Amino acid sequence: MPGVSLRAREERFWVTKSTFFRHLADKRELLVAGQETLSRLLADGIIEAPASASPLQAVAAGLERASSAMGPANRELGPRLKAAVAASTELQERDALKSVGLAAAMTAALIARGVPDPTAHLAGELGVLAFKRGYAQWSEAQWSESDRDDPEGLAPHALAALEDLRAATASLG
Repeated sequence: MPGVSLRAREERFWVTKSTFFRHLADKRELLVAGQETLSRLLADGIIEAPASASPLQAVAAGLERASSAMGPANRELGPRLKAAVAASTELQERDALKSVGLAAAMTAALIARGVPDPTAHLAGELGVLAFKRGYAQWSEAQWSESDRDDPEGLAPHALAALEDLRAATASLG
């Protein structure tokens, strides 16, 4: 929240900076906060996709489910997280582990649907890449205070990224 004092932020979230970090083992944990929930949402969306859905259609359902949980605070945090990760080898490693965990959750959900192992792994990895690309586009887009409660949210960006990746895989030959 640029231009808002730390005190105002503490009051808004009803917690002091020291209390906030007391709940985390270290500051790197902030990067993966919510990873379990995000993994569960992605997997639930995949599992609950229609039986006739292709693996990428199931991944799209997972992306939609997970995107529904992302609000304005997630959007505002994106550019700051990106800068922090770029500046820290430790955070880059933690971010890579987060990606592995998300891909594993999607892969397991696809396998549970009966998708063959190599296809499930590829679709899970594409899902992570689509989520990250969509999130980056969504969080870095210029938006005004009146757009704060963006009714479309992250989903269109993540789904467009997934479609771009699907098209790119077709060009691999």
